[in-house]
Amino acid sequence: MYRWKDILPNMEDIRARATEQFIAAWKNSPATSASCFTWHETMGYVVVKRDDINKRVVLSPRVPEILDEMNCVFDPASAGMHPQAPGADDEEAQLPLSETVANTCWRPAHARFAVRCQPPHLHRFAVGQLALEIKDCLKERRRILKSMLKPDEMLLSISQFPLLGSETYIDGQGPANGPLLRSALLSDECLYPIPPFTLEIDGIEDRRGAVPYTAVALFRDKKTEWPFIDTKLSPLRLDYDFVNPHNTAVPGSEETAAMRAEAATSRSSSAASMRSSSNAPSPDESADGSQKGESDDGSNSATATLARPMAAEMPLAKNCLLLDSPLFGIGSGGVLRVALCAADLDEARSLYDQLAPISAILTALTAATPIVRGHLVDRDSYWDVQCSTVDDRSAQELGLVPLTTAKGTLFKSRFGSIDIYLGPGPKSSELAFQPKFNDCQYTYDNSAYWKMKDSGVDHLLSQHVAHLFTRDIHYASERMLRASSSTKGDSSPQRTDGQEHFKRFLGCNRQNVCLYPPNTRAGSGWEVELMSMEVQMTDEENAAFMTFVVLLSRVIISYKLNLYLPISLMDQNMARAQKVNAVKDQLFYFRRDIYGGSDSASASAGRILRPGNGNSWRTTHATTSGSGTYTARRHIGSKSPDTTEYIELTINEILNGSPRFKVTGILNIILSYLASLRLEYEIEQKLRRQLQLIGRRAGGKLCTMATWMRNFVQNHPDYRHDSVVLPSINYDMLRTMNDIEEGRVAAPELLG
Repeated sequence: MYRWKDILPNMEDIRARATEQFIAAWKNSPATSASCFTWHETMGYVVVKRDDINKRVVLSPRVPEILDEMNCVFDPASAGMHPQAPGADDEEAQLPLSETVANTCWRPAHARFAVRCQPPHLHRFAVGQLALEIKDCLKERRRILKSMLKPDEMLLSISQFPLLGSETYIDGQGPANGPLLRSALLSDECLYPIPPFTLEIDGIEDRRGAVPYTAVALFRDKKTEWPFIDTKLSPLRLDYDFVNPHNTAVPGSEETAAMRAEAATSRSSSAASMRSSSNAPSPDESADGSQKGESDDGSNSATATLARPMAAEMPLAKNCLLLDSPLFGIGSGGVLRVALCAADLDEARSLYDQLAPISAILTALTAATPIVRGHLVDRDSYWDVQCSTVDDRSAQELGLVPLTTAKGTLFKSRFGSIDIYLGPGPKSSELAFQPKFNDCQYTYDNSAYWKMKDSGVDHLLSQHVAHLFTRDIHYASERMLRASSSTKGDSSPQRTDGQEHFKRFLGCNRQNVCLYPPNTRAGSGWEVELMSMEVQMTDEENAAFMTFVVLLSRVIISYKLNLYLPISLMDQNMARAQKVNAVKDQLFYFRRDIYGGSDSASASAGRILRPGNGNSWRTTHATTSGSGTYTARRHIGSKSPDTTEYIELTINEILNGSPRFKVTGILNIILSYLASLRLEYEIEQKLRRQLQLIGRRAGGKLCTMATWMRNFVQNHPDYRHDSVVLPSINYDMLRTMNDIEEGRVAAPELLG
């Protein structure tokens, strides 16, 4: 394995080979169309160790040992690449899921206390399977993994360990600032020390040219020290305006591209101080003749949600907790992802585009991270924090210094929401997409774009893939380098049967939805993976959200739903989805008519009045009924509220419908779809109960996992209302969560 600075001279050759591999996959896609719809999930868990005498819970770094005992075969060269499930055309695929769980594919994550798992094959779409088998399958997997634990260990499905980076957080904890992580907060015991994981951590820091600091705004309680200074990292003196500015933004405000450009100009004089003392070259110094990508004509009005490299001589971060390692955001917690294998590329493009606007709604519904580094924070979801901890953009790519060698300004982290819709294919009859939806700026690799265009790939798909190539991969195998160098000076066609180069770039770009090419070995077609959900406490909840996503994908295709939003509005939705109690308190842009086209003739904005609590939507987004008072609702696309194209709605109105605003409701459409299938009574009722959990959570009758955790802490007798989550509180909370998952404790506020 070679690290980023060693492969930098070969980066353009690697991009060229990756481009060829995508073109080959695209040309062969008609021959690899899936015969039926299939899907698979990726689940992640965290192993912890409890000390019942001292009432403490810490992380257990025994996952490598556990995987060895389970005889799990893991190829380090495949780490970081999209995991492809085996094909479904075998006899085992016809068995009930409970009989195939023993063959689950277990995989390590970057952290030694986290583990991932996937099914042994793709799931064929069957509503009976969704209703009767998915939850039991998840429970059986959990049982298998639990059987490998020691008596004092627990298996939790949590997105982030609450005390990670605090005083004591892992068993056998060594000193900080170790040679692997070089973190003042995390010891090297946290990292799974195999080359792909260590090289990716190094690559992020080396490419960024600075310590990857991220700030997370602290939740202010009655006795919280204010202003708050993170004394653990105070000697580092950081510019808090450079650190994740979205965490301290005023609710309802959005920073435009012009504002960012003005701020970048004013800071350019201090950009020289952003250089790290590392000997690794930065991409601004060593990029191999790459060309600046072109941007589309739309203006970028996405919210400012990204962290930036930190200067070493700046004021302290105010009222924020600081994180200083990519491991805080990559492979250190549980995950819940659903991959949908489409029939062909046109169907995959439709799913990609239509699921992207829904991803923010699912982020809010699955919010599960109100605690970071042992403190309550002023957010419920970890999405933006994760995205900024792995942000490897250089000063040029951030727009802080003039472009010289970088491919262009990159407006988002390599992890984040999508920058461009794919639109319909050239032969598709779909009319819902309009170019105006891609209204944010993005950069793409010019050479890769024209190579794909010359090969027949359409404009939008070429831009999407070329945009992936604006990033660098952080490590490469010797086989990859040999294959890449073989193209030098050789214009003859190259064999591109494999996809290792292209998938490595896919692993470096993780958005709220991702598109993957067909896997010829597995027999799967084009895949779309939904990435924005946080893993839930119980198997019941995780199964419900899997069922919802799978059924929604079938409804999108069957009813040709039109959920398009401009990218800028989708980004605003994603920022709102992460706020505290977003399900109840936030409004989200949504398309009123999801069956038809758009009101392209008008572009004006107005307000809709409805009963509320008298507060403006800009401050509280309240939706509860009041007497004689009104809450303003903004709509976009028409002067008439009744014909507006987009409107701000609560999640309850989006999912359960709103007769007042003539919104059908996504769940009602799914229920209508189920009714059309004429299912057996037992199956339909079980599916309805799964969907009811989501509907009741959207309506505020059930709380999110983040709300449950926040309430538990604030009502604990040891809590001092100072935002600090003590080890004793964490112990009781995680023990209770484990008891709820095992059915020993009821949680009606969470599960009904």
